[in-house]
Order: sequence, then structure tokens, then C-alpha cells
Amino acid sequence: RDGQVLMAGGGIGAKSGRVAIWNVPTGERVATVGTEVDQVLSADLSPDQSTVALGGPNRLLKLYNTKDGSLKKSIKKHTDWVTAVAYSADGGYGASADRAGGITVWEATSGEEAITLTGHKSAVTALAFLPGLLASASLDGSIVLWDISDGKELKKWAAHAGGAEFVDFTPDGRIVSCGRDRTAKVWNQEGKALLTTAPMGEITLRAVLVGDTVVAGDWTGKVQ
Repeated sequence: RDGQVLMAGGGIGAKSGRVAIWNVPTGERVATVGTEVDQVLSADLSPDQSTVALGGPNRLLKLYNTKDGSLKKSIKKHTDWVTAVAYSADGGYGASADRAGGITVWEATSGEEAITLTGHKSAVTALAFLPGLLASASLDGSIVLWDISDGKELKKWAAHAGGAEFVDFTPDGRIVSCGRDRTAKVWNQEGKALLTTAPMGEITLRAVLVGDTVVAGDWTGKVQ
């Protein structure tokens, strides 16, 4: 979040997986965590940069210490592949989601479950926090806004026909998403579309809003 470190997760299916962290100004690799026997599908770095939370096909959420690579906690909650992981900006909460549509919010320090969220009918592809709120995107095509204090579903709307691949909040509280309809969209928190891009050549996988510019990338590697 401060632009000083870069984190990447991945691996080889059914063989290995890990997360690596680099210092951006120097290019030095400062940490490598995880000795997974399958690829890492989702991961996030805690705001204080002390912990990596990662998940994959083994259905476990694992919390690793970035200083020595040790496993701090393994959480067995999800019933399917862990497909999305996110920390809140204040470091108080984490959230993880799976291929069956389940979402769990947990206390970041202890790893103890805080609340379970149900509402998606297919895999959750992305999670994003704003103070007091959690946004989730799913292959069921919807985006949901949740109140993390009580787990209440505040708003749900059909965002992308065929499936939503990504969602994130902008610093001013707007929402940017993209999906299998090959578009990226900007929304307000009431689910009203403020902008829809022209269709890209393939499934749009990631998007970011910078000022009044939407930058989006698709399945073929093209960025517009």
C-alpha cells in the first residue's frame, strides 16, 4: 500500500507454490514464504508487512511470518479452493473467500473467525475493504457490499454478465470492477454504474481507476 514493496504469489499446479516479496526501490527480494504443494491462488500482505495470508486448492488459509518464513497459523474453514484474500487497511481484519462462494472475515492478529458471509452462488474472485465495508465479486456476476460489524448485506447488484473477475475500492469510495463481459466499470456504493468501458478483446481480469482514467487488462495480456 505504501508502494515500497511488491508481492507476487503463484506456483505450479499440484507441485509447488509460494509468495515472494521484493523491495521496489532496490529490486531486492526481501522475503519468500510458503512451501505449498500446490499453487498459491490468492494472497495479501498485512499493512504492517509482518504477515502474508495465502490460500489455494488445499482449502486452507495460512498465515506466514515474513521475517523468518515460519507458519503462524493454519485455518481450516473453507470447503473449497481459497480464491481471494484481503487485509483491511487498518490491519484489524482479514477476509478470505472460496470457490463455493463462502466468505469468512477474521481478526488479523489472532486469526480467529469474526463473521461468516453467505450470499454468492459461485466462486468469489476478489475481495476489497473500505473502513466498515467489504466488497466481494463473484462468478455469479454480482458484486456485494457487506457491513463487517454485523455481516449484513448492504447492497447487491448484477455487475458483469457471465461473471465478475475483480473488484476494488478507490480512495474516494467509488468501486471499480471488471469481468467476463469484457468491460471494466466504475460504480457508486448504491450500485449505480458511473462508467462502462468499451468491450476489450477478451475477458477483462483486472482494472484500476486513476483520477478519471480506467486502466484495464484482459486475458490475452493486452492493457488499455
